[in-house]
Amino acid sequence: MGFRFAGYKSALALEIDTWAANTLRANNSTLKVIQDDIRKYQTIEDIKAVCDVKPHVIIGGPPCQGFSIAGPAQKDPRDPRNSLFIDFARWVEVLNPQIFVIENVKGLLSRNNASGERVMEIIKKTFVNLGYFVEVWILNAAEYGVPQIRERIFIVGNRLGVEQIGPPPKTHVLTNGHNGQPKLFESAELNRAISVWEAISDLPELNAGDGEEEQDYTEAPKNDYQIWERGSNEVLYNHVAMNHSKRMVERFKHVGWGESGADVPKEHGARKRNGNGDLSEKKYDQNNRRLHPHKPSHTIAASFYANFIHPFQHRNLTAREGARIQSFPDSYRFMGQKTVVSHRLLQREGRFEEIHLCQYNQIGNAVPPLLAEAIARHLRKVIEI
Repeated sequence: MGFRFAGYKSALALEIDTWAANTLRANNSTLKVIQDDIRKYQTIEDIKAVCDVKPHVIIGGPPCQGFSIAGPAQKDPRDPRNSLFIDFARWVEVLNPQIFVIENVKGLLSRNNASGERVMEIIKKTFVNLGYFVEVWILNAAEYGVPQIRERIFIVGNRLGVEQIGPPPKTHVLTNGHNGQPKLFESAELNRAISVWEAISDLPELNAGDGEEEQDYTEAPKNDYQIWERGSNEVLYNHVAMNHSKRMVERFKHVGWGESGADVPKEHGARKRNGNGDLSEKKYDQNNRRLHPHKPSHTIAASFYANFIHPFQHRNLTAREGARIQSFPDSYRFMGQKTVVSHRLLQREGRFEEIHLCQYNQIGNAVPPLLAEAIARHLRKVIEI
């Protein structure tokens, strides 16, 4: 979507998940969507059979769970998801675009493989051997108009002979109070980073369990960001609140801005699973954190339905609120169910046909469109057309 904002035409998308593929189709009427596993495409014939155009740019995000610093501290260097960049590289080799862009988590910079080699050096060498100059950008989405502090790396390669394109110029600045850090510089050319409340304050108020997949707006937009989000859209999609228990709602009432479920009075804490109602001694400070309305959000991850509490309402964020914080316009509708049972549980029980990327997963896994647009516009300065 960000590249489309910048005037590019999306020719082909390859996506293994059914619901995510349906989302792509629903929002891109002219896009050819191949729902399949990238590992099936190993030969020139395989790739050219489904891609009959010569692209200027190939963009992608090989799954990063094996590299991520989120979750368990020890990552398995043999995790097969760590090697999917090789399959991405195969498409680059065959289709020979002028530029490619890979998005991933910062943790990739410090990861080694099973032999102790730096994963990033392996990735860079792979594309250098294909004839590309390769550089790595560390970008914070909040500095490009996204209401979210989200740092990611972008591996950018070009075969135009440009040794260093350099990252896109920032458009917004994080001020003191946004992230606890002092403002590093003043600039009349940069806008102040957008806050959570500036992003979502016009959306209908919901109690736990309220909302519809399609509903009307109840208020007029209150600022330029909200006007841009709505565009000419007249129907609000994906704004459905989680169905919390009364006990959970009561717990949320005791969580202040910047606090989490770990900060509530003991009597409102979590109970042990199968513990006959006994209170749990475990503290989960990464779950159910109440977002500060006047700061950019923390990173919207794939599991953000359990990560964050609305700044004022006693519930977790809706998918649409997460999409707003990711800078998806309101016209972009996410398909599939809102949430799903744990993938680990489904795998353990052999229910593989039920494993899908729910709306929250799709939103949290995405590159924020406004950040992608900044990258796309920047790259157009060097692309030969």
